[in-house]
Amino acid sequence: MIWLSTVSLAAGGILAQRFKIFVLAPATIVVVVVTITLGVTQASGVWATILMMAAASVAIQMGYFLGMLIQFGMGRLLASKSSCFSDTGTARNPRSFKLRFLE
Repeated sequence: MIWLSTVSLAAGGILAQRFKIFVLAPATIVVVVVTITLGVTQASGVWATILMMAAASVAIQMGYFLGMLIQFGMGRLLASKSSCFSDTGTARNPRSFKLRFLE
């Protein structure tokens, strides 16, 4: 159950980087189907399978949310940094610049 939750958390984070929030519904359905399949193949009880479904569903949604936060935070961080070309304090004045070959 822990590895399924971990994989679901990572999958949610990856989905957040590429897709809008509408992808969560089909992704959650896929996670539920995979969880039911794993519960049947491992001969787990009904309650254990339901617990795995809930944990995996919550994990994929939390992963998506955390992925959105990371994407938003990185976007703000990159937007707040200025590029090396935007600093006008170190630029030379073009009127005082003389070309050597013109002298």
